[in-house]
Amino acid sequence: MRMWKVLIADDEFIIRDGIRSSIDWEEYGMEVVGEAEDGEEAVELAIKYQIDILLIDLNMPILNGITAMKRLRKDLPQCKMVVISGYDEFHYAQEAIRLQVEDYLLKPVSSEKLQNLLLNLKQQLDLEVNQEEYFKQATNQIKKNHTKLKERFFQDWIAGQLNSNEIIEQLHFLSLPPVVPVQYMVIRWPEYHQNQTILQENDRQIFLFAIENIVEEIVGSKMVTVFRDQSHFLNVCSWERMTNEQTTKIKVAVQQYLKITVYWHLEEVKEEDLTNLPNVYKLCIDQIEKQIRVSPIVKQAQNYIQQQYQDSSLTLERVAEELHVSTVYLSRIIKQELGISYVGLLTQLRLNKATDLLKTTDMTIRDIAEEVGYESQHYFSTTFRKNVGVSPKQFKG
Repeated sequence: MRMWKVLIADDEFIIRDGIRSSIDWEEYGMEVVGEAEDGEEAVELAIKYQIDILLIDLNMPILNGITAMKRLRKDLPQCKMVVISGYDEFHYAQEAIRLQVEDYLLKPVSSEKLQNLLLNLKQQLDLEVNQEEYFKQATNQIKKNHTKLKERFFQDWIAGQLNSNEIIEQLHFLSLPPVVPVQYMVIRWPEYHQNQTILQENDRQIFLFAIENIVEEIVGSKMVTVFRDQSHFLNVCSWERMTNEQTTKIKVAVQQYLKITVYWHLEEVKEEDLTNLPNVYKLCIDQIEKQIRVSPIVKQAQNYIQQQYQDSSLTLERVAEELHVSTVYLSRIIKQELGISYVGLLTQLRLNKATDLLKTTDMTIRDIAEEVGYESQHYFSTTFRKNVGVSPKQFKG
């Protein structure tokens, strides 16, 4: 429990002693940290102990009470000051009011009156510290959730769920220009949506985070915001023009450092209404879909592999023969359109089924291996650990 620090300043010992002994300070959550017999000492002790409450007489040597309070008002602006004086003169009271004292009590002060005043001061101090704590917590929470708040706002904006006033208000809150951006870009990593193995979700998130970092490093500024939409596409909303060099650099850097391929489309924002940004977003999505639209031959390959993946003898050559194309062509187009090799695609399908069987059945690991197309339990376990991160036995729990 916090104890409020009190300083008693009066040049008469009997007054100081009378005030100190007439109050059960602990009952009020207070402690008298010092006594001063002149104004200069009062200032020194108040600053030294960073007091919360000052009980001060006006008529003191070296430095009078008014001057002492003026100094402390600058150094301890939150300190509650109470004048206890033998002077019942208007100009003293007027000066005290200017210094925003809590009360002006005339000597002799009754214990009851002082107790009521201290109770009131305690309630004020408790309220202020609670408000300050709540404000700190709220500020910290806002900072902590700033990224989530920003992401949610932009998702709502491109979904057409906000009116102009709401958009402007949120842009102000995020310290962004409250006007239509000049450019909008969407970046898609197709493999994110092709790779559905349960425990690889964490790996996919790491890749997305890495792509996001690369984008922010290349085009990031206070006038550019990068966020993820509901489909896990990266969106870049920019109030300053991005160069062709920057956009090309993103794709090259992702390929160079992450060994993956991303697709992107940059659109000039010609809309003048803030609420029309969803149209620009949709246009970017449509253009990317055209870039990565899966060809009929790849769809056929996917369907055939889906039907035959349990067959341990299923090879690229067999799939190519079934589709009447060369193995080289099929291998290249699968990699190009899906961002994954034939072996990777087949492994993915098999492990997806294996994770389901491990969690939902009592089948042995050997039986599951055979069920999803592996002749060798050892090879299945090795492949599973390599892709999922744990052994089938550990995954099954």
